[in-house]
Amino acid sequence: MASSARHIHSFEREKRRGDGHNLIAVLRRERGCSWQEATAEAYRMTIGCLDEYLGLQERVPEMCDELGLGEAERDRVRMRVEAIQHWINGTYEWALTTGRHAAAKEGAVATAEPAGRGSVDDLLSV
Repeated sequence: MASSARHIHSFEREKRRGDGHNLIAVLRRERGCSWQEATAEAYRMTIGCLDEYLGLQERVPEMCDELGLGEAERDRVRMRVEAIQHWINGTYEWALTTGRHAAAKEGAVATAEPAGRGSVDDLLSV
């Protein structure tokens, strides 16, 4: 889910670089559809994964009941669910704030791109 959302966020930048591994580019190539149709499908897939995750998350208390978990075990499960929530949100926030996947044509990422660079490691040398 986080990965497909990243593909949507990074699409313009990766398209500019000619990166054919972005989900939208792969969908366009594999399905022979337009960029707009591929983008809509990537969005649909992302929302589908998010909906599935939220549905599973909602079932966690019921699953704990089914497994007969005690309070200490339930606390550990809640902590793990919360960790997953933070990971998803952190990945999203990182992508938005670092510029790593931004469509912007200015800044350190855009400066590194013409040299065939632009990964986090490459940016350390810019």
